[in-house]
Amino acid sequence: KKKMDQDKSNKLLREFVRQSMKEYFKKTDGFPINNIYGLVVGEVEKPLIEETIKYCKGNQSKASEILGLSRGTLRKKMKQYNIT
Repeated sequence: KKKMDQDKSNKLLREFVRQSMKEYFKKTDGFPINNIYGLVVGEVEKPLIEETIKYCKGNQSKASEILGLSRGTLRKKMKQYNIT
């Protein structure tokens, strides 16, 4: 496997989010939009946690490290989103 440097990884994710938001605003043109921050965070957080845990093969310590969360916060979020 080739390693991707952190800066390139950040730019890749940033561009993905940018394109997704452009598409979202284009498709919702004319519809009232509010609390977009809460909407995005709510829609992203659960799959972010689920996929990170899968990537770590269920290792919560490793997942919390990758996510930048304490293990306690990760467990709280897992309970909040009903992730096992």
